[in-house]
Amino acid sequence: MSNPLLRPSDPRFQKPDIRDPQGQNRFAEGPSQQNPADAGQDLFAAAASDEPRPFVPKYQVQQRSRPTILFILAGVGWGAAVVGAVSLAGLFDFGWLSPLLGVVPAGAAWLLAYEELKAIDAGVIAVEAREKSRHAYWLGLMGLILCLAVVAAMIYRGLHFLPNV
Repeated sequence: MSNPLLRPSDPRFQKPDIRDPQGQNRFAEGPSQQNPADAGQDLFAAAASDEPRPFVPKYQVQQRSRPTILFILAGVGWGAAVVGAVSLAGLFDFGWLSPLLGVVPAGAAWLLAYEELKAIDAGVIAVEAREKSRHAYWLGLMGLILCLAVVAAMIYRGLHFLPNV
């Protein structure tokens, strides 16, 4: 043993016996559970009742929806993609920085809307916010894709494969 002061037969470290001196289990439910003929009669009685199950959790709304900030972030991403596309077309020379910076708010709108949709499914946010969150999700995703596409087109053009307009 690792501790020389402990002895294997020390009563302080022995599990108590669950049977009383008559040999009966002290923690048994009662006489109806010990009779095997009575055990199967009411086995499914709780499932047949119409009352709601007591173990199903019911949540109250804990958080508010934030569609305004999600739409603003997605709109900034779309705006940056449009500015980058105008710059790519050669109408104005704003450079490649605008669509590259637009990736951050568009991606943030997409990820925050995704987390909000998960919170709506969990019951933390009211169900009425689902449509706005879904719109913000898709606007953020499309803004992210557009910003990345404009950046990729600028890189491709910068490699002199596309003719200057």
